[in-house]
Amino acid sequence: MKDFNELRNDYKEFIYRSYNIKEDENRIKIEYCFEIPNLSIFKPTIEIEKRNINFKRIDNDFVKNLVFNIGMIELISYWKCACPKKVIIECGTLNKEQIDWFKKLYYFGLRRV
Repeated sequence: MKDFNELRNDYKEFIYRSYNIKEDENRIKIEYCFEIPNLSIFKPTIEIEKRNINFKRIDNDFVKNLVFNIGMIELISYWKCACPKKVIIECGTLNKEQIDWFKKLYYFGLRRV
């Protein structure tokens, strides 16, 4: 089994490729696409039942931003299998404050206490 440094050396990038939101009459399905080149592509999904959701009051841009940011948290589960030094976001943007916040979460939030 490879150690931490070997993994980081072999797998230099983690890519958050996309998210997709689909819906039918009963549920909303969110699919993410993450990749560690030369290792694997990950496609986790989240399903949300529609009952008790008032769609007339939901802003589309808010939903997209929420789903994108949930993906930023979801990617941790896949990133940590090799801990690549570089995380590339292809499906959204982050400002400096957000980048700093996520770096702090990834670096210190995953630390064993």
